[in-house]
Amino acid sequence: MYQGYSLFHRKPPPMFEIESLFRLNKNKKLFKSTNRFELLSPDEPHEESSMNDVFVDNNSHNDTPNPPPPIFVREVCTKLIELIGVDNFFCKSSADRLKNQTTNPDSYRTLVRYLKDENAEFHTYQLKEYKPIRVIIQNPHPTTQTELIKEELEVRLFEVRRVTNVLHRVTKIQLPLFFVDLEPTPKSSEIFQLSSLLHTKVKIEEPYKPKSMSQCNNCQEYGHTKTYCGYPSRYVRCGAYHQSATCPNSRDDPPKCAFCSGDHPVSYKGCTVYRELQRGRKPTTNSNFLSDNIRNQNSTVKDSRPLTKTTINQPFNHCKRKSLLYYGIISSVEWKYHIFE
Repeated sequence: MYQGYSLFHRKPPPMFEIESLFRLNKNKKLFKSTNRFELLSPDEPHEESSMNDVFVDNNSHNDTPNPPPPIFVREVCTKLIELIGVDNFFCKSSADRLKNQTTNPDSYRTLVRYLKDENAEFHTYQLKEYKPIRVIIQNPHPTTQTELIKEELEVRLFEVRRVTNVLHRVTKIQLPLFFVDLEPTPKSSEIFQLSSLLHTKVKIEEPYKPKSMSQCNNCQEYGHTKTYCGYPSRYVRCGAYHQSATCPNSRDDPPKCAFCSGDHPVSYKGCTVYRELQRGRKPTTNSNFLSDNIRNQNSTVKDSRPLTKTTINQPFNHCKRKSLLYYGIISSVEWKYHIFE
């Protein structure tokens, strides 16, 4: 009847395959509802600061004044009321120290000056209004003079505090990276628009904030830095209260941790005390890639129809995919790109 052609009759698949295919089509995802409040996650506070490695908030020039940082004192000072007034501070006691929170920067400066004059044991943090806007300039040649970069930025009406060339952590080789500290003015935020500097294409970004806790190089405690520390000095190797130059021990003697009494320096990141403190901190990150991964794992978006046990971890072979296409359960586009899997 058909010259040159032969008829081919498809053999229908077994009934159990047809039933599973219809169940798969029935349980296909109809729609997903997005959470419009997902982007409104609150930022974690970043309380620690440093003068040597300053990581600052680049929006510190807001109109609303920021409260001064707290001052932690190990002994109660009864002269605070006479010094700064009864309404200019409030206290909160902890296990081994007193937290003093002043209401204005003038009271903060007066209290810090008094504690230094009295040789009191305390630590504090940097005022918001003193924190510079720190940026990192990538791609200038490492031999470029820092004064030349500072002069070029000042010609462009930027108020520059300091320019520092970044060195390799181990080899101390100069890198094509420069830290620039700017005054917290509205003009400083325009530095991110620069694409060239000194006839060189550059890239200007905010530096990454450290994920680990800051450790004081003076008293070796965690949570503050050497610049705003008023505690007695402690040597990093033996843990005793003296400077490194006056340590009676030899460099060949094994170190001793002042926190866990282990045979390692106080700055060792594998210390059990440090790991416990680090574990107790809330995870904070500014990486968009890492934030997306965390958000996807804890997403509140759910399917409108939950998957049944018959469709979980049951990959379909090539013959079953053909059966889906033959009975019209999937389209040719889904067949080509395997969207139904």
